[in-house]
Amino acid sequence: MSAPSLADYKRLNDTREVVVKRQDLPLSCPTDATALWCSHPRVSLAIDASADKTVRCPYCGTLYRLID
Repeated sequence: MSAPSLADYKRLNDTREVVVKRQDLPLSCPTDATALWCSHPRVSLAIDASADKTVRCPYCGTLYRLID
C-alpha cells in the first residue's frame, strides 16, 4: 500500500461538506469519491427525513446538504 498523496488529502478536505441531489439518494457515507485510505464503515444517512435537509456522518463528520 502506498502513502497518501497530496491529491488524497485534498479530496478528504473537499468532502467535509457535500451537496447532494434527490437523484443521489439513498445516501451513504463514505461516498465513492472518498479516498480508500481514509474511509470508514459504510453508514446509511436519512437526509430526506431531516427537517433542514442536512445530515452529518457520525464517523467522519462530513456534512451532507440536500438540494432539490
